[in-house]
Amino acid sequence: MVKDWHSDDQIEYALRHTEVVRGPQQRLNTFGVTNVHYYLLTEPMDSVNETRIREGRVIAEKPRIVTPGYFLNTFEGFGENARSQAIELLNRFEFEPDILEYKYRNEAGNSWILSENIGEVASKIGAKIDEEKDAMATILKAPDDAWQISLLKFIFDLTRSSLRRNVQELARMGLFERIEGIPRFVREEIEGLFRAVERGELSVNELGSRLRSYGVFEYYQDRFFALFKRKG
Repeated sequence: MVKDWHSDDQIEYALRHTEVVRGPQQRLNTFGVTNVHYYLLTEPMDSVNETRIREGRVIAEKPRIVTPGYFLNTFEGFGENARSQAIELLNRFEFEPDILEYKYRNEAGNSWILSENIGEVASKIGAKIDEEKDAMATILKAPDDAWQISLLKFIFDLTRSSLRRNVQELARMGLFERIEGIPRFVREEIEGLFRAVERGELSVNELGSRLRSYGVFEYYQDRFFALFKRKG
């Protein structure tokens, strides 16, 4: 039976009762995709001395640097003057946020129940992980009726613990260096988008949308419209 509670109460409950029994041995990859193999263990609410196992994978795409212009476009619901006010605040505090955006996909696998207590099951799965030498495997304990929240919490915590190293590695590669206000990382991605349009792998309209989402359309508009005329 699912508890009758408000979402805030459910979130608070899940946060208090989430336990990382075994975490991955590595952080999120800075320059590639990360594949986290999880075993999420819960105790069914209507039974005793049983453990439900949910197995799956969380696929984390490589972190993407977003620009201040992109950042400004994310202010919604703050009033009609939100953008201009945000610009003023950014200028006042000399804050030009190059923010890392992370994207995740959960690929749920099998789910089954064992007639063993949760501690015994965790130990057996841990031994299995050791045998398979799965460096990105993790074991979580969570409430049975709020396990999705526990999985999200784990991902948030993993992201937070990876952020500093990701930023340092990107900085060492010079990807935060700016040319006319645009980070090198963003320029390289945009060049890839223009090439994709030339090859017919991306539409001109999609290119325009991406440039606007980055907040750099005005900088590239002459090149964009020239391409639009040729392709149109």
